[in-house]
Amino acid sequence: MKQLSFLNGAGRPAIIVPVQASEPDEIVRHCWDIAGTGLVDVVEWRIDPFITRISGNGSAAGAGGSEARELAEAVLGVVPDVAAAGLPVLITLRTGFEGGAAEVGEDDYAQFLSVFITGLRNRGATQTATGDSGQTATGGSGQGQGTEARLALDVEIDRRGASELIALAHEYGLPVVASHHDFADTASAETLLAKFTAMAGADADVAKIAMMPRSRADVARLLRATAEADQTLETPVIGISMGRLGRTSRIMGADFGSRASFAQLGEPSAPGQIAVADLAGMFDRLYG
Repeated sequence: MKQLSFLNGAGRPAIIVPVQASEPDEIVRHCWDIAGTGLVDVVEWRIDPFITRISGNGSAAGAGGSEARELAEAVLGVVPDVAAAGLPVLITLRTGFEGGAAEVGEDDYAQFLSVFITGLRNRGATQTATGDSGQTATGGSGQGQGTEARLALDVEIDRRGASELIALAHEYGLPVVASHHDFADTASAETLLAKFTAMAGADADVAKIAMMPRSRADVARLLRATAEADQTLETPVIGISMGRLGRTSRIMGADFGSRASFAQLGEPSAPGQIAVADLAGMFDRLYG
């Protein structure tokens, strides 16, 4: 298991800020804006809006996989400019299954990410991924990144072939954040713990779950499952309860074992994300 450079261990959680622009220049500018705050540990580049704009319909594959290759090449072409902003980058293709902009089928999802992962290796981008270039990040907690991972990949654990994608990413030295989202409801604590356990069993480097609460009890259930997963699994976990009702999980999640919180600088990628300056200020007071 590769330690992600944006995880600070126990204590102060990492701050992750998404970029959801669809134009390359805007994507890169937003990455630099985020890095310039000095408050953020990692950029999450949500590539689904970018793919949707290029393809016109959000599909990540076409006849013979030619469109998957073309789209992967387009994304790969922007990766160096995104990484140049100096922060670690979590690359996420969020599908329509889990609240994203890309209406990507099961097979198309696996095909695109497979092409993308191998493309990173073929372009020599694993140097960027592992930090072998010697560059260090300039934002967030200010801790040196050393040779830890500078790029990571989100894999939706419920997509067909997720375990194989995680194995392929690891083959090329790319760490994986396995994820599961429900924008409508919150599952039972037992179901959530089982999902965390499945992600760990698939050898994910981090296991992330985000649920939509309908009551305070839902928030408590998500935090309980996060705490149990943190206590019983070796895999670091992130547990998020979305919306205004779930803001406790974004602010105090680390007390229950959650290693990171998603904040916003501009447009949020999920309901309830707190402005990065506000969240960082609260973390300063809570965790030092």
